[in-house]
Amino acid sequence: MKELIFLEPVIKNCIWGKEFWTVSAHENGDCLVKGGRFDGMHLSEVWRDHKEVFGVDTEGDFPYIVKVIDARDSLSIQVHPDNGYAYENENGAAGKTECWYVMDCDRDGSIIIGHNAASREEAADMINEGRWDDFLREIPVKRGDFFQITPGTVHAIKKNTMIMEIQQSSDVTYRMYDYGRIRNGVQRELHVEKSLDVMMLPHRDANCYTNGIPGRLVSCRYYEVDRYDISGIRDFEKNDAFMIISVLEGEGGIDGRKIRAGESFIVSGGYGDFSIFGKLSVMVTTLPKLYGGLEADGTRMVCAVGYADGTIVDKYSFPTTTPKDSIPQIIDYFKDKEICALGIGSFGPVDVDPDSETYGSILDSPKIPWQHYPIKKVLEEALGLPIRIDSGVNGACLGEMTFGCAQNMDNVGYVTIGNGIGAGMAVNGLLVHGMGHPEFGHILVSRLEGDDYKGKCPFHPSCFESLASGPAIEERWGQKPEDLTDRKEVWEMEADYIAQGLMAMVLTISPRKIILGGGVMHQQQLFPMIRSKLLEKLAGYIHTRELKDIDEYVVPASLNDDQGIMGALQLGVLADIESGQNGRDQ
Repeated sequence: MKELIFLEPVIKNCIWGKEFWTVSAHENGDCLVKGGRFDGMHLSEVWRDHKEVFGVDTEGDFPYIVKVIDARDSLSIQVHPDNGYAYENENGAAGKTECWYVMDCDRDGSIIIGHNAASREEAADMINEGRWDDFLREIPVKRGDFFQITPGTVHAIKKNTMIMEIQQSSDVTYRMYDYGRIRNGVQRELHVEKSLDVMMLPHRDANCYTNGIPGRLVSCRYYEVDRYDISGIRDFEKNDAFMIISVLEGEGGIDGRKIRAGESFIVSGGYGDFSIFGKLSVMVTTLPKLYGGLEADGTRMVCAVGYADGTIVDKYSFPTTTPKDSIPQIIDYFKDKEICALGIGSFGPVDVDPDSETYGSILDSPKIPWQHYPIKKVLEEALGLPIRIDSGVNGACLGEMTFGCAQNMDNVGYVTIGNGIGAGMAVNGLLVHGMGHPEFGHILVSRLEGDDYKGKCPFHPSCFESLASGPAIEERWGQKPEDLTDRKEVWEMEADYIAQGLMAMVLTISPRKIILGGGVMHQQQLFPMIRSKLLEKLAGYIHTRELKDIDEYVVPASLNDDQGIMGALQLGVLADIESGQNGRDQ
């Protein structure tokens, strides 16, 4: 069904300025269709009665509100609930996840995102005592900045700022402060207790994109948003489901219809290829996609389906055996899951060079049946999907950088210490590759005096993995690591070898944070010992703010052992972006 649906915006006069609901089927602002065969109908009616237009199952409410917020004065300090809280407390309403694109602002403009309270009690004290300067985090803002605001994020748009907002179809907002403003003779209602119920404690930084570069802005379980700058003509490829196009600046046209800044419209599902021409910037909002992730570990295969925000909706695992046994199970799991791309974090060594003839193959693995197995090629041919592959530890590093304790960090090291030792590393925000991926487990370390253990690695008897992996601990001491918890001498030796490895990492990639995962690191008593020995070995040579807070510098993995599979899902997101970019410039 080939339709362009243009809408009359719903204009709301607010105490702080105006809102223009440019796309909405919400009961508090249901847009009227302007022109075409649905002229004069509410969007909610079209959504309800003309399923063929949208290319998706239209059960439930239309999923989005797109609005332009013209803030002449500052909005209230507020927070939104998630779906669960809103459903229970707001008569079945949806929660509100939203994103902002800054269309205009003062040269010295700012917004509120986040707070400084460590607990509910501290937040309540700060709010009740009016200590807003202590409580709130205010950050500078400029045109072109983009922010993803998840439920629980304390936030406020400041005066003289114009925002294009895309959000779940919800009108639930909890105000905790409103500058004492009066409407109709009374102060506007505050919702302090509900705010305390739903705010993130402690605050986690929002995803903020401040470089103004076109491309994928955000992908989460509710929407995907891309920005395109057009100068001339840009072709967009066939869309199965509807998309919303919002003009951020400039003007142009589509199929003979003029479009201009501040306007949004719907391109129907199944519209086919189309072009936008002119000199303009647009945001394209589409329904979220499902991605697949495969964590191909040496002992088990973990398959999962989820969204780009790391939400896992289904997961299945089974022991790693041979390709003959394992690959059919992987294919069978993913073939009916309606995923758009697959990411693989694999045991190695694995060829991660796209220019190599053996790209995507497992190389000289100690797992003999998997040697030289083209896992990427086999799964691509079976599933017909774009696939991106990397080492399992690089995948885990990506998981922590995207969803865990290393968000918004440029240089990160993730070390797994278990059946083997490996490291994923990122420098300047990119996973480290070269002629291969890092083989950190095989760096040489100095044997401790009195350690006459022969070593576990057949290639390098004195490498990190040879002396400090789980199997090395078991063979040296005659018991499994979990049965040696009370043997201090075991962990003093282990901590020393790990500290040597981390020192090499500190001195090479200069990470902002080092994350330790794997079965051996379930021995929590290791962490203070490793931190102390690392500082001792560095001997005061390096002075950084990170090393001053060593407890926050060397940390355990933060995603409940899901960092590998969540990183694999993110590799799937990257595969999807690389495969399409949803159009081309002329």
